Amino acid sequence: MNLLDVSNISLSFADKELFSDLSFTIGAKDRLAVLGINGSGKSTLLAALEGRETVDSGLIRRQKNLSLSVLMQRPQQGDETVSAAVGEKWEGRAALDRLGLTPLSDKKISSLSGGEQKRAALAAVLHDQNANLLLLDEPTNHLDIEGIEYLETVINNFSGAVVFVSHDRHLIDRVATKTLEITPHGCYMNEGGYQEHLAAKAAREQKTERDESSRLTLARKELAWLQRGARARRRKPKSRLAIAHQTLEVTQKEDFRKSSLALNEFQQQRLGRKVVDLERVAMSISGTTLFEDVNLSLSSNDRLGIVGPNGAGKSTLLSLIAGVRKPEKGIVTHGSTVRIGYFDQMGQIANPECTVEEVIAGPGARLDHNQAALLRRFWFEPATHRAQIRTLSGGEQRRLQLLEVLAAEPNVLLLDEPTNDLDIDTLRALEDWLDTFAGALVAVTHDRVFLERVVDHVVAVGTDGFRQLGAGEAVWEQARSKPKINSRNNKERSSSPKSSGRSMSTLRYELKELEVDLDRLNSERDQCTARLTDKELSHETRLETSTQLAKALEQMEVLEERWLAVSEEIEGRG
Repeated sequence: MNLLDVSNISLSFADKELFSDLSFTIGAKDRLAVLGINGSGKSTLLAALEGRETVDSGLIRRQKNLSLSVLMQRPQQGDETVSAAVGEKWEGRAALDRLGLTPLSDKKISSLSGGEQKRAALAAVLHDQNANLLLLDEPTNHLDIEGIEYLETVINNFSGAVVFVSHDRHLIDRVATKTLEITPHGCYMNEGGYQEHLAAKAAREQKTERDESSRLTLARKELAWLQRGARARRRKPKSRLAIAHQTLEVTQKEDFRKSSLALNEFQQQRLGRKVVDLERVAMSISGTTLFEDVNLSLSSNDRLGIVGPNGAGKSTLLSLIAGVRKPEKGIVTHGSTVRIGYFDQMGQIANPECTVEEVIAGPGARLDHNQAALLRRFWFEPATHRAQIRTLSGGEQRRLQLLEVLAAEPNVLLLDEPTNDLDIDTLRALEDWLDTFAGALVAVTHDRVFLERVVDHVVAVGTDGFRQLGAGEAVWEQARSKPKINSRNNKERSSSPKSSGRSMSTLRYELKELEVDLDRLNSERDQCTARLTDKELSHETRLETSTQLAKALEQMEVLEERWLAVSEEIEGRG
């Protein structure tokens, strides 16, 4: 049963054709990932599927009584509180907890940061009880790794269909049943996830190269034949000669991404032995300690990743390294040769009304030849050079910000959530360039592929304080892992549970007691969390409440493990 039937739709925006004659269907259980370069029309396609955008031609047929739940790239929510937006169902409350929003439950969404608003909107969309089709635009933006894993679980378990735009290659590979890539040369649908998409794209490009090679070979043969023989004979086939020359020179359509992203245009200033040192640094926000007694020494060739849950202080730590903030305690020192490039999380250009040209050339100035060429090599078409920043897609704005940062030729690069809004092509180019970057790198990221490809060492900021984890995303996974009901070890344990020798009635009694205690601790956790949101809470009371919350969470973890063991023993005997 098809929920959506898209038939030969075409859409242009600001004299730029986004897609034409696009046709596909969305079945009741489909998980369609929409891929494409920044500005290609991915968000516009989702808006057209929703009915918020009108197509120039073609038809979009929706199943009768189709109910949509939509997450936009920049959510526009009302003045209600976070808890009111999500609702009172336990699934909604669980979503707030898993997305790190429980402490913000009573706050108005309009008062939250952009990242918090996106997560609040995502929680509301994922648990819309009436929806049978989810449209999700960049749902992993501003999520930590645990939040992304939760998103994967919800999408896989959702009873309806999902269409999502994403740059997260792991997410696409794990949940997508189809991929749709929007390119300047057409749209391509493939069955399967990200690996199948890559294989199909490689095969398509190989065929294009073979076809192009054959076309040029035939044209060269004809040109050679026409140019042979007497001079008198040359005058006869003049028109055919011109056609042959045109065939050799023709290009189907100018593709500004045919060449590599021009990251190698930028050099780095020489970096000395001393880079950045943090000595016994501590920081807190609104009376809540984020981290303390942090010691970190950054060397000239370090590739450091910072991970941790939302709100733990990752961006704050990066801003301390950048010198944007001063620590409450401790010392941050920079080497004399350090030149920092700071790619912040939100990636906002100071004045969204200014043009791309003004950002690069300066207010009131015009682009010179080299600046215009650089923009083109940074995948900005000439039509965008005089466009206002606010008219660019989120990814184009992020790419422009990256150009600004790198143009200053930094030798210490600080990247805060660099994968937010950047398309996969840009991410690949950035990852490849960072392999040869002659300086130090510190990246706050939730992107698992980026961690695996770029980072050599990982530190974690969280409830356990500041921890050195080791190398790569696998270390982070291991360090934060907790026994889960669906984990491999638990499956093995449940298949052959150890018997305690106690009677079934004793086991059932203990299970009920455990559930009572877990409910009590759950309530205690909620009360502590709500209390900590009170800005007028004294420092002493805040410390006491934080300690009480930590103890409750620790006890919950122990009881949940015990509950799991008793449940498995009961199931094993049944």
